[in-house]
Amino acid sequence: MCKLHISFIDCSVKGNVQITHMHWLDPILRPLARLAVRKGWLFPVVERRLRHAYVEAAQAIDGDGTTDSKISIKTGLQRRDIARLRGERDPNETKRQPLAEIIALWWDDPTFDAEGIPIQGDGASFTSLARSIRKDVHPRTFLDILIEIGAVSEIDEQVSLNVRSYRPPSGSDEQLAYLADNVGDHLAAAVSNVVDGGRNYDMGVHYKGLSASAISQLDRHFRTRMRQTLEELDTMARGFPATEDGLHRFRAGGFFFDDVSSEANPNDP
Repeated sequence: MCKLHISFIDCSVKGNVQITHMHWLDPILRPLARLAVRKGWLFPVVERRLRHAYVEAAQAIDGDGTTDSKISIKTGLQRRDIARLRGERDPNETKRQPLAEIIALWWDDPTFDAEGIPIQGDGASFTSLARSIRKDVHPRTFLDILIEIGAVSEIDEQVSLNVRSYRPPSGSDEQLAYLADNVGDHLAAAVSNVVDGGRNYDMGVHYKGLSASAISQLDRHFRTRMRQTLEELDTMARGFPATEDGLHRFRAGGFFFDDVSSEANPNDP
């Protein structure tokens, strides 16, 4: 018998509560460990990043003026390690994704018709579109990649846009960067609900004991409805005035997890 569970992650952890059941971390750490092993990230490298994260978390609580001793008490790290880690400055570099920017501009700007524009020309051509994003890469290089991944079609010196958003190639650095941003924001939202009493929307529904056919039907339905919702949000967000200069940033999304088809695969990228 299938059982339905709808979970609302919305509770607050009171101060000075000791979490003794550390196995709660396992569902979070297992996928991360799988990614690290498949990518060849050795444990000492990941451990170093975790140490940085611990120091940053402690500083966020007490402010940059907090002492190494206080951070040591909160994290269990040795003071000499904390002093070294605090002295290291990691560049917060946000890498541009020109292919995503090309598709977004092509979709948004009525100057460039998604149904078709010439490849070359001084007017509304793919060449001028690509060069408005980056001038140091030949437009044909961008076009060949977009055609290869199916985002763009080329017919008789004309190109048309097949997608509304860019999907990075599987296993690429761009896909890894998206995974980090997307999962990071989702986890940050859920953690805020738990430790800060936040009210971020984070809910799910899960069944077990289903057949592959049932999963396929549910997956198709979810993808259709989620795509519709995200496109509506995208349209709303793009409709706000370009003059807005607020402090807020948002990310909304969804996932559908099938634990059978998502098990470790030797052919994983």
